[in-house]
Amino acid sequence: MLMWLVFVLTVATFLIAYLGWRLVEPMPISRGRKLAAWFCIAVLLYGQRVLWFVRRESVGSDIFNVIDWIGYSFLGLVSIVVVFMLLRDFPILVRRTVHFARKFYIRRSRRPYFIGPDRERRRFLLNVTNAGILAVSMPMAGYAVYEARRKPSIVHNELPVIGLPAGLDGFTIAQISDTHIGPTIRGDWTRMVVDEVNSLGADMIVHTGDVVDGSVAALNGAVGPFGSLAAPHGVWFCTGNHEYYSGVERWTHKLKDLGMKPLNNEHTLIETGKGRILLGGVTDFTGGRIYPPHDSSPAKAMADAPEHDVSILLAHQPRSVFEASRAGFDIQLSGHTHGGQYFPWTLAIHFFQPYIRGLHLHENTLLYVNVGTGYWGPPMRLGAVPEITLHTLRSA
Repeated sequence: MLMWLVFVLTVATFLIAYLGWRLVEPMPISRGRKLAAWFCIAVLLYGQRVLWFVRRESVGSDIFNVIDWIGYSFLGLVSIVVVFMLLRDFPILVRRTVHFARKFYIRRSRRPYFIGPDRERRRFLLNVTNAGILAVSMPMAGYAVYEARRKPSIVHNELPVIGLPAGLDGFTIAQISDTHIGPTIRGDWTRMVVDEVNSLGADMIVHTGDVVDGSVAALNGAVGPFGSLAAPHGVWFCTGNHEYYSGVERWTHKLKDLGMKPLNNEHTLIETGKGRILLGGVTDFTGGRIYPPHDSSPAKAMADAPEHDVSILLAHQPRSVFEASRAGFDIQLSGHTHGGQYFPWTLAIHFFQPYIRGLHLHENTLLYVNVGTGYWGPPMRLGAVPEITLHTLRSA
């Protein structure tokens, strides 16, 4: 946890320095106001993260919740602004680097004069482009907050399975993922999601990880509505990476008390009376690094499996599909990617994950990646609408 705090504060330091240098310093205002702007940026980027670290095991008050909203929203806006600024500044940096290097290889002119840079013109252009970036980024951030907080879309998806018995054709599974109950997602939002899921009348409900972001003590009330999830063939979940940051053992017990059954490198047989579904689940792909007993293993989840008509694996990260396919699972349901959550990370996510969203066929295993029902960090979504998935098994 300490290493994570150091990393976060290092990133915050870079953001403060960059925004101060390229956004605040060129502004045509007094030195006192510039210092005030520097201070506000530092407080917003440092303060909220330090506060989160200090009170991560305690129940937050209303004032802390307001601070979370302000801090995370500002961080989201900054992440958009900085990307646009870097896109503007990178060519300038390259050009200046080339110009600096040429001084060592090109003989200087013998002309008796030197034309220096027009600093006022540069400052003017910098302020104009900064204003343009803010004019674009702020409406984007505002709309992204609206998208993140609105009712999740119901995505209907069919899972074709070769040899599926007629009795299982039409069996439905409601999937939620990455709810991230925590700093800006509380009980009222959880209740809304639970009501939406229950209204689908699915035969089974699954949660594919990252249920929470915080301790049991801090979020005990906020997760309470999950106890109302109900389906004829149960409510199941697998752990996500954020459960390991928040105390995986305590959360596993808490969610079990709410009626959500964990599948940690194990399986259960669902007897519907019309067919047999092997439902497996694995711990998070990286869970073993934090909690060694939870080293993720689809092979263990399939071990000693009884006869079944279709096998389904709950695995938080899509990367589990490589081993899941070798283990012989027909279907894998995942989350984790958030679809990138909001622009420009919707583009960057492709560098980090093999599958980002929707339905894929990996060898003989169908993989579906839910883009997330909630969000992580900044309360923003743009280009990746929050999702509740209703899967239907179909004979192929």
